[in-house]
Amino acid sequence: MKNNNVLVGALVICVAGCALALPEPAAAQTGETHDNYAFMSAQDLYDALSQESQVALGYLLGIVDARKGPQSDGSCYTVPWQSDADEVLVSAYLEYWPDVVDFSLTAPDALIHMMQNRFPCHIQ
Repeated sequence: MKNNNVLVGALVICVAGCALALPEPAAAQTGETHDNYAFMSAQDLYDALSQESQVALGYLLGIVDARKGPQSDGSCYTVPWQSDADEVLVSAYLEYWPDVVDFSLTAPDALIHMMQNRFPCHIQ
């Protein structure tokens, strides 16, 4: 039990240190547009997923998860509820991109467009 207290204390110190190291309050970050986190172009994402990059897979899953469900602009998509959903999403993007190939698109915009077309919400 004593060892657990040491681990919990170390975890609290790490969390507090990370919180103090933040460049600005988290509340200020929520007002940022999606352009601020579009570090990857749609073509870069396609290339990385074609090479089975785990970083690109994490990027795809993060964007897809963050924007799923009904949005304030009326758009909506769902995420397939199945054990191989990550493979389904990667395949869907790899099939989608060659048909679109718009080099002005950021990866998040391309992913959202693909998801809305391939996995739309069925609102009843």
